[in-house]
Amino acid sequence: MQVTVRTYKPNVRERVLADIDQIAKGCAAAAGIPPDLAPIVSVSKDLVAPATYNNPELTKRLVAVWKKSLGNENVEMVDPTMGGEDFSEYSLPDHSIPAVDFWIGAVDPAKIAEYKKEGKQLPSLHSSKFATVLEPTIRVGMIGMTSAVLVLMK
Repeated sequence: MQVTVRTYKPNVRERVLADIDQIAKGCAAAAGIPPDLAPIVSVSKDLVAPATYNNPELTKRLVAVWKKSLGNENVEMVDPTMGGEDFSEYSLPDHSIPAVDFWIGAVDPAKIAEYKKEGKQLPSLHSSKFATVLEPTIRVGMIGMTSAVLVLMK
């Protein structure tokens, strides 16, 4: 069995990994499996993507820029997600380099309304059914990045 473990904090990750080992061995013992045949839990330490940390001060600054350049109604703060993302590496483990990961909506608003009306969930980013609308997505990305750079490079 192979699993992906995602947490927001390294100490929570270590606890979850230890618990997986304990649960696997506990289930085996409860089933009467002798210790020499118990599951072996191994962790690939080099396949870790730490949680992305958006620097609060930089986020606040850039959200103001994006609301001005993209329109207040087009910018929203969202709760953290558990996506596996290597963006977290840019700010270094100690977060000494302030970073902000921003997302751009890429789906036709009519398609969003249709799915919402039908109570269905939109296809996810990595689905073969994900259908981006290229021109506005690229335009918004360019405006967002350019406006951020112009303010940050002053």
